[in-house]
Amino acid sequence: MKINKILKAVLFLGLPAIFFSCKKSLQEKPYSFYNETQILKTADDARNLLLGAYNPLSNDYNMLRLPYWVAVDLDNDHITGPSWLFGNTGSGDYVDFWGMNNIWLGHYQIIGRCNEVLAKVPPLDIDETVKNNILGEAHALRAWTYFSLVRMYGEVPIKMKTLETDPEFNTPRSSVKDVYDFIIQDLTDANTLLLPKDDPKGGGPGRINKAAAQTLLAKVYLTMASGAQKGASLTVRGGKDNGYYVYTQNGVAGYEGFNADSCFIHARDIAGGIMDGTGGGGQFNLVPAFKDVFSKAQINGPEAIWYLEFKDGSNPVNPLHMYYSPTSVKRGYGGWAWLTDNFYNSYEPTDDRIVSEVYHQFYSDIANPPQPFLYPQRDSIQYAYTGPVTFPDGTVKNVQAKSLNRAFLKKYSDVTNPDLENSDATIYMFRFADVLLMFAEAENEVNGPTTAAYNALNRVRERSHASDAPSGMNKDDFRSFVFEERDRELAQECNRRFDLIRRGVYLQVMNQIGVDQENILKSRQEKHLLYPLPQSELDANKQITANNPGW
Repeated sequence: MKINKILKAVLFLGLPAIFFSCKKSLQEKPYSFYNETQILKTADDARNLLLGAYNPLSNDYNMLRLPYWVAVDLDNDHITGPSWLFGNTGSGDYVDFWGMNNIWLGHYQIIGRCNEVLAKVPPLDIDETVKNNILGEAHALRAWTYFSLVRMYGEVPIKMKTLETDPEFNTPRSSVKDVYDFIIQDLTDANTLLLPKDDPKGGGPGRINKAAAQTLLAKVYLTMASGAQKGASLTVRGGKDNGYYVYTQNGVAGYEGFNADSCFIHARDIAGGIMDGTGGGGQFNLVPAFKDVFSKAQINGPEAIWYLEFKDGSNPVNPLHMYYSPTSVKRGYGGWAWLTDNFYNSYEPTDDRIVSEVYHQFYSDIANPPQPFLYPQRDSIQYAYTGPVTFPDGTVKNVQAKSLNRAFLKKYSDVTNPDLENSDATIYMFRFADVLLMFAEAENEVNGPTTAAYNALNRVRERSHASDAPSGMNKDDFRSFVFEERDRELAQECNRRFDLIRRGVYLQVMNQIGVDQENILKSRQEKHLLYPLPQSELDANKQITANNPGW
């Protein structure tokens, strides 16, 4: 009885102190303790309970704040950085990464809180439409969480009960297939309950809506399909020479029971429904200029399907502008991770995704004396920079920019105050460009490179002033082109590692690099396909007797 009271208190501590800026969310009544006579009577009570489920997405040391991003986004072939950051996850040393346990715990914290919502909201006497949407959000959020877990850890325990009815401390791992079946059922339920993005009875900005659940379902089917596919040829540009290397997909362990053809059809149809407005309950579109996609002005624009919104200077902490941008150097840090030269060179010279969205010139005042920097050296004529530098004695001189081997993207740089660690940078969970590329990929697998597949792909490229995809490609060529286009468009959005793994080429692509331009070890072994389970879980859960292979 005592432990139940403690668990209840933990579940509800700090619910309103979360990242959403919508007025509805910010005006919720704060609860610092669990009181059954007060909680769970009104629609606002139910909303607060749901917000508690979202909370771990942005807690300081749980998921999307730092550990998840470091583990997932830094571990691929297109990004590099200093050894102090990449020496752990960036080099495949997951065990010694300080935040690895937080990723597992943060996911199951979300799941536990979703289970609370699904158990306690149905009996409430509140507006039925509002209630259903809250339940739909909980189903979809739980599905996203299990989807993230199964891609990172493979077999994982499925927990469906509240902590007070059954703590489920000893739950065996379920098969990959069973986890995906559970995810699909959750999303099927969510689709019947959720409202469109801008419905006044929905969750509001920054929350899961019907289109978000559909986008997730398309991504789930696409992952299942490509993981089950065997014999497909995939050409990936990379290695030390940025050459073209051809690989044959042999399927992903645990995905053998899926029908690739059927799953590709499902992914195609669901993505197509979002594109034409019939599947998501609303019409989405690309923001006209790529440079505006991540701007605060477009935070709830036509491309935004599901995103996390943060407040400047407040908790929880969102430091992505520091990770990827050199614009926060006044505090002594900034620009911790950047694109490799090889990846930068895979863009066309006219592509706005590098022309306007890479820092070709930037200035650091932590150098002594302060210095302007230039990237890339080969384009020094185009991007040449000579600027004033204030020296320690107060004199001002024009100094030629130094060449720096770092291609920093601007995706997370539009923040109110770049010198604050707590920024209001936007994090997209799903945006419409991803839907177009998923459709193009799936349609090609179903029917080959049809006009519809080309049109979806070229909508993404034309927005960035890249040339249309080469005409006359066969299925293998188109598959390879879309695969690389996904990272050109979605770079630093936590997709590349998952894409490499679902296509079964992660090991080959990483080992083709060996050691990258910053002397970061990219060589990988079979064990790196899955993360290790935390020792705390192995100690607590007696139904799990062994870690993932190699760990």
